[in-house]
Amino acid sequence: MKLRNPKLPPTVGKVFFRNGTTEYWCSASSVHSKYGNVVATAAHCAYDVKSGKPVENWVFIPSYVGNGETPFGIYVGHTLHLNDTYAATGDFDYDYAFVTVHHGYQWVQDNDANGNVKKDAKGQPLYKRVDMGRLESQVGGQGFAWNRGFTVAAYAFGYPAGPHPNGSRPFTGQTMESCLTKNTKKISTQKWELDKGVLFRGCGFTAGASGGPWVIKYSSTRRIGYLNGVNSLTWDLNGDGRYDGVSSPYFDTATYLVYSYAARQKTD
Repeated sequence: MKLRNPKLPPTVGKVFFRNGTTEYWCSASSVHSKYGNVVATAAHCAYDVKSGKPVENWVFIPSYVGNGETPFGIYVGHTLHLNDTYAATGDFDYDYAFVTVHHGYQWVQDNDANGNVKKDAKGQPLYKRVDMGRLESQVGGQGFAWNRGFTVAAYAFGYPAGPHPNGSRPFTGQTMESCLTKNTKKISTQKWELDKGVLFRGCGFTAGASGGPWVIKYSSTRRIGYLNGVNSLTWDLNGDGRYDGVSSPYFDTATYLVYSYAARQKTD
C-alpha cells in the first residue's frame, strides 16, 4: 500500500488509548533504538496526571490511512518512559514520552490448503493473527537530536482532527498532515508551566496532532531525519479564532536520558 503523499514518513502514525471510560487518539512516530521498538509521543498522550496513572489499551498504528487497514501492523504498548517531573506536576516543559512496544501483528484472512477463505458457522470469513516483527523493521525509525537550540528548521507531522477555537474543522484526522518552518523560536507561558517551549509558527494543527514528531534534517527521499520535538500545545497567536502555531518542549539532556533508557529496553 502506498501513502497518499510519498514524501510523508511511514514512521508516523496514530496512537489509540482509553482514559477512564473515554477513548482518545494522538499522533506519534517510530524512533530509532537498539531493539527497534520505541515510539515517541507527547506525555499527555500516554499518562494521565490527574489520576497519576498511564492510560490504558495504548496501541500504535504507523502510516494510519483511515480505512481500517494496518499495512505495517498494530503495536501494543509495553512500557511507558517519561520524565518524573511531568508525572508529578504536569509541567509541559516535559510533555514527551517514549513507549516501548511489543512485536506488531496484523489480522489477515485465513485460507485453507486450496487457497479458499475459511468461514465460521455463520458464513463469515475467518482471520488469523500474523506476527509483523519489530516496528523499526517495518517502517524504520527517526534519529534522535537534542540540545540543538531554539532556532531550527523543522517539519512537523500529525493527524489533526479537532476544531479551531472558532469551531471550524479543516481536518478529519484520517490523513497525515505536515508543516514546515525555517525558524522555530522560544516561547513560554505560565498557564502550562512552560518555561522552555519551542514555537512552530504558522502551523494550524488542531487536537489529534498531539505527539506527532518534529523532524530536523529531514530527507524527503529517505523519509528519515532526526526527532527534535513533539506537538504539545496549540496556539492562536493572532487571536482570530484559528490556531496558527504549535509548540514542543525543548529536547535537552533530560529528554535524551529518558529516550536513551527506553532505547535500551528489549521487548518481545
